Amino acid sequence: MRKLKSIVLGWIYRVASHLPPALAIWVVNRSWPWGKPVLDYVEFHLADHCNLNCAGCTHFSPYADRRFASLVTVRRDLARLKDLFANVRHIRIMGGEPLLHSDAAAFVRLAREMFPRSKIRLVTNGLRLVEDSPFVRGVLAAMRETGVGLDWTLYPPMAGRRADICRICSANGVGLRISENDSFLARMKPQGDARPAESFRWCRQLVYCPLLDDGRLYLCAQAHFAKYYNRATGAQIVEDAGIDIHAASARDILLYLMRPSPACACCAAGMRHFPWKNDVHPEDWWR
Repeated sequence: MRKLKSIVLGWIYRVASHLPPALAIWVVNRSWPWGKPVLDYVEFHLADHCNLNCAGCTHFSPYADRRFASLVTVRRDLARLKDLFANVRHIRIMGGEPLLHSDAAAFVRLAREMFPRSKIRLVTNGLRLVEDSPFVRGVLAAMRETGVGLDWTLYPPMAGRRADICRICSANGVGLRISENDSFLARMKPQGDARPAESFRWCRQLVYCPLLDDGRLYLCAQAHFAKYYNRATGAQIVEDAGIDIHAASARDILLYLMRPSPACACCAAGMRHFPWKNDVHPEDWWR
């Protein structure tokens, strides 16, 4: 069902990208123009780095800094989105690996405080969930009390812990969704010779994943965190400049999310599948 919803939403945004601005906003927002528009989805990182080393990670976590989110900054940014939009339908708390943040529970509570009607999920690889520690118990308690669900991406190193994760979530009253992932998708074109409009339309048929980071909203994580890949490999992948949510209107933001960015020239309209591995090489990301 999740995949079907993503495909439907992607097609809606593809259609909207060809429409005049006012009509495009109306197509993707049930409430506009009678009230504040609705933002369908946003994700944000608690940590850019990760405790797995997945080749092809679209967030470039193997190359990322050891960087943690600031509760003050995230509160400020979510408050701005709350001012601009009637709701954010779906919020995902991500990384990197979000459970590397020592105060992850506070972000869970913050997201629910700001958006009481949103569907909120925390996305994890599960490595820390199997720890019997006050930290893990605190995060699970915050999730139970706020109704925030858990999205567990089951990578091969955790294949033998399915029963343990299911038991832990059940015992703590946390809703669990499992996404098995034994392969990754490569779609970068380092030479930057893809057609941005074509890549954007293809991408929007599959996913819609705007990323919030330090006051700016980006089309996707790959276009933003390419900075880590560029620094580590010497590549010149075009980075998405994002939009300043504190200077832009809701209309500006929605229109920005409906249009390709120069960064789309470095993303192919298609993908290459390869088995999950943690032996990372720069070419793993190439289409």
